[in-house]
Amino acid sequence: PKDTPKISTNADFEDGSHEVIAGAKIVDEVSYEGLVPGKEYTLKAELINKKDGKSVLGEGEETFTPKESKGSVDVHITVNDDVTEPVEAAVAFEELTSTEVNDKGEDTPGTTPEKPNHIAEHKDINDKDQT
Repeated sequence: PKDTPKISTNADFEDGSHEVIAGAKIVDEVSYEGLVPGKEYTLKAELINKKDGKSVLGEGEETFTPKESKGSVDVHITVNDDVTEPVEAAVAFEELTSTEVNDKGEDTPGTTPEKPNHIAEHKDINDKDQT
């Protein structure tokens, strides 16, 4: 049996950024396991304000093709222009999708980018590793 796909994330500021405010750059290192090597996956990242748990402060996206079932990939998030006051605490939410395979690793020929297969997600507002 194949491993169930899993992702975990570790977000940090890129050089020169120290607070969550417009234009700040954050790099989210996403570790994955249980993926199918040679298939294309897309990670979508959202930076969420921890205070209300829903305001999106910034977004990022990275498409990648893993060489092995386990590894990591960096997703770059830029904080939105409308974030004019520094935000005390933010959390990165990640969703992993693919149009080529499903979460069991089976090929899915008819899948479109508009409705990709949901592979895994990491959405925990209280995750210490994400702030």
